[in-house]
Amino acid sequence: MTTTMQTNGKLRKSLAEQIDRLDSILDGLAEALNESVAAAVQQAVGLAVREAVQAVLSEVLTNPAVLEKLRGNSPPPAAPAAAAPARLGWRERLRPAWGRVVAGALATRLQCGRLCGRARQGLSGLWERLSVVRRCRRQVLAAVGVGLAAGVLAYVAGPWLAALVSAAGGCAATLAVQTWLWVRRTVLPSYLPAA
Repeated sequence: MTTTMQTNGKLRKSLAEQIDRLDSILDGLAEALNESVAAAVQQAVGLAVREAVQAVLSEVLTNPAVLEKLRGNSPPPAAPAAAAPARLGWRERLRPAWGRVVAGALATRLQCGRLCGRARQGLSGLWERLSVVRRCRRQVLAAVGVGLAAGVLAYVAGPWLAALVSAAGGCAATLAVQTWLWVRRTVLPSYLPAA
């Protein structure tokens, strides 16, 4: 059961509603994080596979021995040539693509760490703010219980009695606060020792 209070004509959300709202925000962040990690990995792997296929195809299609086999002609054995430039193998060509995949995974991990750190900071801040409520939980529970009982009685009694009880309660609360302020200003200073 959630209750809302009305202050100056504005509805205030209850603590349960605020916690539900925070829970839904955290669920949304978790879902978005999963989707962004999946998209980043998919993009990095797709790029790596594309570059690997291009490297393999360029290696195969530029190799004269493979081209001759594909054509069906077998060339006569060639005399050893003088120092021909060294060609890169498929492993050397895939190494940069693999480096980009690893870099993308590390960047994704860092981003996830940052998001988790921010969420942890937000939750610890909320926990510290709730420590005030935890220290005076009996008073809060008593106030919630009295407010809930008054609300149920007002609901059952009808609108005219609810308005009458609200007016009496507001009058009593204001009178009590004003009396306490008067006692603090006039009576208590005479009993306190002068500094």
